[in-house]
Amino acid sequence: MTDKKFAEVFISQYSAEARMVRQMLESNGLDAMLLDEYANGSVGGFGPAIPVRVVVPPDQAEAARALIETTDK
Repeated sequence: MTDKKFAEVFISQYSAEARMVRQMLESNGLDAMLLDEYANGSVGGFGPAIPVRVVVPPDQAEAARALIETTDK
């Protein structure tokens, strides 16, 4: 395992979508947070330039990804 403090489990161009994923993870007992939530402004009418990332502690990454995948279908 690397020295990273967080594991990225979801990426979205839409902050609302990323917030919903974070809330779902938290409601299932996982510690989630958003990175770059306020940095995803538009670039010249092409839409969001910086995606919002949902991260969790590395030891919760597998459970978070499994939960996201089961609710994605």
